[in-house]
Amino acid sequence: MNGDATETGQQPSPSGEEEDDKRLEKFMGRKERRRSSLNKPLLGDYLAARSNSKMQAIISKHDEKEVLFADVVVKMNRRCKLQERILLLTERSLYNIDPTSMKAKRRIGLMDISCVKMSGLQDNFFVICVPSEYDYLFVSSKKIEICLQLRRQYQYVKSGQVLPIEFKNTLEYKVDSGVVREVRFTKEADGVATQVLDRKKA
Repeated sequence: MNGDATETGQQPSPSGEEEDDKRLEKFMGRKERRRSSLNKPLLGDYLAARSNSKMQAIISKHDEKEVLFADVVVKMNRRCKLQERILLLTERSLYNIDPTSMKAKRRIGLMDISCVKMSGLQDNFFVICVPSEYDYLFVSSKKIEICLQLRRQYQYVKSGQVLPIEFKNTLEYKVDSGVVREVRFTKEADGVATQVLDRKKA
């Protein structure tokens, strides 16, 4: 398997479960997956966010109504601390919500996302890249579903433009204006080793 690959290019608008299956097959061709995840159903809203008054209040402030994905994920913050967050995708935005206070920590417009990055190995890390601000490193066993839902809606709001998905076993992402973080993935006999390094921007 090639450790470095990028998926770009135009595709027709997706439609239904059949299209999801085709896209999932494409991801499987570039990303090693655990056997337990191969037949996992894609539910979208794992937190009943569509009927949760607090989450609905958050998205309604921005005149948004649709919940395309909602689940608890893990985010690595600027100090390399792991935090539980609710990742919620609507028709126009991606929200980072604190599950304790139920307050939105950040809202990212889909138009502002440039790409998604992940390794080609059996890990659960993925990066959401936002060039105008800073990037996010998340951990989720549902990373493929998140990418599929995000890619589908991105294509809609960007009038057919496809969200690039990069597969590299060394990922770079911007922590803030002065620091770029590097995450290295190495395949080992008992799994995947992960190393995180910070380096100042030149």
